[in-house]
Amino acid sequence: MSPEAVEALKILNIYRMMQQDGTLYLDEDDERLDTLFDAVIQAVCDCGPLKTKLPYNEFVLPSRKVLEGDAGWVGHFKERDNRRFFLSDIHDYLILLYGRR
Repeated sequence: MSPEAVEALKILNIYRMMQQDGTLYLDEDDERLDTLFDAVIQAVCDCGPLKTKLPYNEFVLPSRKVLEGDAGWVGHFKERDNRRFFLSDIHDYLILLYGRR
């Protein structure tokens, strides 16, 4: 298994561990959503080989900017639906490329 696939599966396991594997729009638990969001953006920023394979503007840049405390990105993601879209998009992207091996 490639190093980027290992990192992708680690991120997907965050969703599974939090029982949010495909249920982001059904769960109204804001605290769990916030915890998942924080864990995923941290994982995106911490990854190595996978980071070069992820769409930069869609996943890497927003994750980095949130961790840096960028007011624009932090404000954007205060809206929980924006968090849900982000988390859903990265989940689906990783499943498409790495989850079906």
